[in-house]
Amino acid sequence: MEELENSPSSSIDSSSHPPISSSSSSSYNTRRALSTDLQLGLSLSTSSFQANSPTERTESLFVKVYMEGIPIGRKLNLLTQDGYQSLIRTLQQMFRTTIVYPDVCQNPSTTANVLTYEDKEGDWMMVGDVPWELFLTTVKKLKITKADKC
Repeated sequence: MEELENSPSSSIDSSSHPPISSSSSSSYNTRRALSTDLQLGLSLSTSSFQANSPTERTESLFVKVYMEGIPIGRKLNLLTQDGYQSLIRTLQQMFRTTIVYPDVCQNPSTTANVLTYEDKEGDWMMVGDVPWELFLTTVKKLKITKADKC
């Protein structure tokens, strides 16, 4: 009977090795988290692929529109507009303000505003200075400013 109590295998098993359950549970959790991440990634790319299919494809050109004195900007899809007149009409309704065309800026009133835009080079220009199609390819951001500053 004494031989069983002094066996080297019983002392090695209990003292020198960490419990098997803790190491296997951490690797299981790592695999589970990785599997979850992969599943989420696959589902996201699948849905984005379906949204970009030719049958459901919607074109948009969203830009941020800011108004002087208002800290929060709004997004506007420029492709829903027919041209400058439609754009200015939409912004007048959105911001509940008067926006004048650049040629009217000769006699600025205290309540009138003008519409400017930032192009891809970072320059600020008056809206209406270039043809609509060229404007759509260069605009990055819109800003409504006081007419007396033009």
